[in-house]
Amino acid sequence: MNDSAEKPKKSLLARILSLEGAMAAFGVYSLYSGVRHGEELQIFWGIMILGGICLLIAVRRHDWKKHWAEVEAEAAARRHPASPATPDDTNSTEK
Repeated sequence: MNDSAEKPKKSLLARILSLEGAMAAFGVYSLYSGVRHGEELQIFWGIMILGGICLLIAVRRHDWKKHWAEVEAEAAARRHPASPATPDDTNSTEK
C-alpha cells in the first residue's frame, strides 16, 4: 500500500484524550487509589479496566491488519484480473 493512502498517526495528546485514554487513566487511578487505601473492590475494577483496554487494543490491531490485508488482495485482483478458465457458453455450438 502506498504512503499517501495510509492513515496519519495521531499525536500523543490526541491519543491521551481519546476514549481509550480516558478509560485507561480511570483504570490506573482506580488501581492506584485501591492500593493506596487498601480497598479491594477498587483494585479489582482497576485491573478489570486495564485488562479490558489491553484486550480492546489487541482485537482492534488484529482486525485492522486483517482488513488491510483484504483490501490489498482486492486491489491486486483488480490490477491483474485472472483469465477465465472455461470458455464462454454463448459461443458454443453444442446442442
